[in-house]
Amino acid sequence: MIESHDKKLQYFVSTILADAKAEADTIYNEIKKEKDNFLAATNDDARNESSRITKMDEERIKADCGRRLSHVIMSNKTEMYLRREAIADEVMSDVKKKLEAFVKSTDYTSYLKDVLIKILKTFNQDAAIYLRPEDMHLIHELNNVPFQYNVTFGEGAFSLGGLTAACAVKNIRVDATFDTKINDLRSHFTKLFGINLEY
Repeated sequence: MIESHDKKLQYFVSTILADAKAEADTIYNEIKKEKDNFLAATNDDARNESSRITKMDEERIKADCGRRLSHVIMSNKTEMYLRREAIADEVMSDVKKKLEAFVKSTDYTSYLKDVLIKILKTFNQDAAIYLRPEDMHLIHELNNVPFQYNVTFGEGAFSLGGLTAACAVKNIRVDATFDTKINDLRSHFTKLFGINLEY
C-alpha cells in the first residue's frame, strides 16, 4: 500500500515537474523570441540610424566640397579676369602710343586724305567732315581732295585722331576715328578672351 502511494506520489511529482519544465520551456521560448525580435528591431534601428547619419555626413561633405569648389572656381575666374584686364590695358596703352606717334608723322595726313576720298565717293553728295581740334590745321590740305560737291569742315568730339563724316542728303554718318577703333579693339579683346564671373 505504501509502495503504491509512493508510486502515485512519484508520478504526481514527475507530472508536476514535467508540466513545470514544459511551462518553463514555453516561457523561455517566448522570452527568447521577444529578445530576438527586440534585438532584430534594435539592429534595424541601429542600421537605419547609421544609414541616416552616413547619408547626412555624405550630404554635408558634398555640400562642403561644392562650396569649396565654387570658391576655387570663382577665385580663379576673378584672377583670370583681372589678368585679362591688365593685359588689355597693356595692349591698349601700346596701341595708343603707336597712334600718338602716327598722328605726328607725315603719313597721317596721307591717311586722312585716303579715308576722306573713300567716304566722299560713297556719299557722292555734299558732306560735313569733322576733325579733332589738333588736326584743324590740316583743313587746307584736305580741301585739295578732288570732289564735285560742297565739303565743310568742323571740330569733332574725339581726341585720338581720324575723322567723322556726315551726309545730310543721304542721312549717313561715318565714324572713322581712332577713338572708336580703340573701343572696338577693346571689345573684341574682351569677347576673344571673355570670362564670365557668374557661376
